[in-house]
Amino acid sequence: MKFGIVTQGYVRKDADELTRIKQVVLEGQATERYGLDSFGVAEQHFKFPTNTTSAIDVVLSWVAATTERIRIKPGAVIPALHHPLAVAENWATLDTLSGGRVDFAVGRGNTPKTANAFEVPITETNARTLEALEIIVKAWTGDEFDHHGEFWNFDEVRVTPHPVQSPHPPLSMAAVSVGACALAGSNRLGLMGATNNLEWTQVEDRLRAYRESWETGTTIAGATPNADVTMYVPLHVAATTRAARDQVEFGIVEYTNRAMKQDLRNHELTYGTTKGMDTTGKFYDNFDGLLELTPLCVGTPDYAIEKILRLAEYGIDEMVFHVDYATHDEIVECIRLVGTEVVPAVRQELAARAGRRSVVNAVS
Repeated sequence: MKFGIVTQGYVRKDADELTRIKQVVLEGQATERYGLDSFGVAEQHFKFPTNTTSAIDVVLSWVAATTERIRIKPGAVIPALHHPLAVAENWATLDTLSGGRVDFAVGRGNTPKTANAFEVPITETNARTLEALEIIVKAWTGDEFDHHGEFWNFDEVRVTPHPVQSPHPPLSMAAVSVGACALAGSNRLGLMGATNNLEWTQVEDRLRAYRESWETGTTIAGATPNADVTMYVPLHVAATTRAARDQVEFGIVEYTNRAMKQDLRNHELTYGTTKGMDTTGKFYDNFDGLLELTPLCVGTPDYAIEKILRLAEYGIDEMVFHVDYATHDEIVECIRLVGTEVVPAVRQELAARAGRRSVVNAVS
């Protein structure tokens, strides 16, 4: 199993956005320094002070330029807001300059305000995302090509450079609802799921929908199928439980309230109903409920190890820990604890479990 870090660059009241975006790059460097596998930021627009990570190709190019090993993992690009040829050029260039370290992921976007500002009907974002992926794959894997679709039309173009990774970087789709997870599977894309505000059984529902859809799905023309499952897990680790809670509880409660309302509204605008969204709102202002019933992980290294091992039982390929809300120094310390104490212990236990299963299988 692999482990990474993602952030949305939250700006605290005691900080400023100019400093914060530079700190995000430093947190990417810390991710590599402490032995983790990937670093990413989310494409978020018009959400100050909760996010400063809008131009994620620019931010991650700085991270790539100042690291050597970690995978660059956008979480995720929103192609519906951009021309797919520009997306293809930008991320192929980053893959080239980073030495083939991009794990490419797309999402439909989850904010009506953003879709309106970019003049993209939110009801079109799923279709635009899939058509954009078709174009991006053509641009990365072929020479001169035409495209005539529902949203984009052009003749005889060749994108340069092509990515270093052949035939292209791994392709995943960010998904929160059961339907979105099924959409990722039906196109045989990797899953970039999230456990935010989901009870354990709801996480299972999404993984089941993804895997069942993947088995009967159809790969995008020219693409290499990807069945890897990445799950985003909100996490903050500190020396004591009290310190961890004091550093991030306010931000997580704020996020929970905002995200639940936003997800329900977004689903209603897209599909005309909230049916299919099992977010209930029961966790509003209830941090203890989140800790008890969801994979949210805020506490000591030992507490984090216990929760991560439980989630690992779901057959996940990579866990990416969402860190935000604390000060930059507290976030770097969290990354250090995760990289030097939590992940080594988790890997050791997973290896031991695999060994025990091998013995049982050999005996049987």
